[in-house]
Amino acid sequence: MPIGPGFRTANWYCRRSLLADMIAGIYGMSATVTALFARQQGKARGQVIDLSLLEPIFSVLGPEASIYALTGKVKERTGSASNTACPRNVYRCADGQYVALSGSTPAVARRIFEIIGRADMNEDPRFSTNSERLKHRDLVDEAISAWFSTRSHDQALAIMRDSGATVGPIYSIADATVDAHFAEREVIVSLEDEDHGLLPMHNIVPRMSATPGRFRRPAPALGEHTAEVLTEAGVSPEAVATIVAGAAR
Repeated sequence: MPIGPGFRTANWYCRRSLLADMIAGIYGMSATVTALFARQQGKARGQVIDLSLLEPIFSVLGPEASIYALTGKVKERTGSASNTACPRNVYRCADGQYVALSGSTPAVARRIFEIIGRADMNEDPRFSTNSERLKHRDLVDEAISAWFSTRSHDQALAIMRDSGATVGPIYSIADATVDAHFAEREVIVSLEDEDHGLLPMHNIVPRMSATPGRFRRPAPALGEHTAEVLTEAGVSPEAVATIVAGAAR
């Protein structure tokens, strides 16, 4: 797995990338740097890094195991909502586009209820505090969803932003490819692909000022290095030729 600057992952990687792969890659990079530093400091001559896909992605769950051990309760699935703040969810606008809204502070939550024409909710004990709003999250979402459903994406964003609410658009990949900020930051770059010509993909992350990464070569084609790897492993030329010929059929 390429873990340093100078590797082009291109479309072959993007097609198969999943969240577990990305997270494990980050852990792998960190572990490799740590191992190299340990060798440099004389703490180890070398070591094996035992890294699966399971443990890294499980780690991003944070304190879920502790919460379960202490409470005996399995946290309910909330989709795009939050178990700690309300209102906070994804809402569909009249034009079919979606926005994400958060009113995690008391002042903003009150202001949101006023904006949607439900100032009465601020005086209702069921919605007067965050903990109570969480208990009645379905009712909160019902009221806010009704407001968003009668306004366009752009109109809703403008109104909620003026109110001080934390709100933003939810992008599809089509939206991201034409967004001005994405373009100015060069989040997406186009690289030459043997099969498809110019092909867009994510840029190198992170960006280093003194030692920036660069795309040096494409990902290998299927079987491109088979003979080289087998030869290096000590397989005879005759056996290599047989294996390569069999793989080509």
